[in-house]
Amino acid sequence: MSSAPPAPGNSRSDASPPPAVPIGVRAHAVVSGRWVAAALIAALGLTAVVFFLLPTRVPPGRGVTPPDAVPPLPPRAASPTGDPAEAVRQRLLAQEAENKKAQQGLTRAERPDEVRSRLPAGDAGEKAAKPEQARVEGRGAVEKFEVLMSQGLGQLERSDWPGAEQSFSAALKIRPADRTAADGRARAKEGGQRDALARLQREAQGLESAERWEEALAAYQRAAAIEPAVDFARQGAARSERMIRLHARIDGYLTSPERLYSPRMREEAQQLVAVLDREAAIGPRTAQARQRLDTALKRATTTITVRLASDDATEVTLIRVGPLGRFQDREVVLTPGTYTLVGSRPGYKDVRVEVVVDPDAPAQRIFVACEERV
Repeated sequence: MSSAPPAPGNSRSDASPPPAVPIGVRAHAVVSGRWVAAALIAALGLTAVVFFLLPTRVPPGRGVTPPDAVPPLPPRAASPTGDPAEAVRQRLLAQEAENKKAQQGLTRAERPDEVRSRLPAGDAGEKAAKPEQARVEGRGAVEKFEVLMSQGLGQLERSDWPGAEQSFSAALKIRPADRTAADGRARAKEGGQRDALARLQREAQGLESAERWEEALAAYQRAAAIEPAVDFARQGAARSERMIRLHARIDGYLTSPERLYSPRMREEAQQLVAVLDREAAIGPRTAQARQRLDTALKRATTTITVRLASDDATEVTLIRVGPLGRFQDREVVLTPGTYTLVGSRPGYKDVRVEVVVDPDAPAQRIFVACEERV
């Protein structure tokens, strides 16, 4: 815009000089409205570009300020000249300074208090405490694992197999896939089995020496339960079972020695004595039992003279021996046992008399005759 022309009739020299105009006012006066609008549009476009492109340029990581936590733009302030374009430019410069500050923060590790300062008030304590708690728990688990492993190795050296197995098992609960802990537990288990087998072997052999065969068999069976293929347990169990059966047969004869009065039973008992003579595991107790059985056999085969009497008219037959015929007095030699005498006579009822021949009983006289007519 130009100034108004001088009034007619006045000369230039007489006119007073125009008042001084501030530079900013003069610049504002000469800037066209179209340029102001163009500057505003360009400023707004630059702002949009900065807002949309800056997050894609900043790599994700700790310390990145979320979009909703970006400090708000400073309040709009008028430029010293009152120019709207200058005010926009100042706001853009302030925003760019804030963005640079955020980018610089990515290059260093943030402290927990800095993280908490940018978190919302309700989540700051919880989100910051969880990673810290996880680190503390992880560090504690590592220390506990190392303590258990060191303890287990020391127990292995001391042959404390149960303690070592317990320590390594606890360590595997912390690190289930740890090979060293698994190997340590396997070694502890193997060492415990070896000790248990050695202890059971000593126990069973001591019971054998005392000829406590039932208890020895139980010890061998416990050893076989730990390791079925171990020789001493398999052989010891077989030996114990054999001796238990032999003692059961011996006790049966000694408890009822009258069974030996039977020829068949005497023969079986004599075979048993021969087996005992060949038995390598026989001890003092078994030898004593064998001697008692041998004595019973001798008593059962000792002959005893038995006196018989009749009427000289009765036919007498001794069952298992044979007919004795008619007689008044007769002696027969018999081994201990139970016998039956049968007498028969025409016109008379038959008679039967049972005779027990006992080597410990005094000699007796047996009468056999048919006296009752039919």
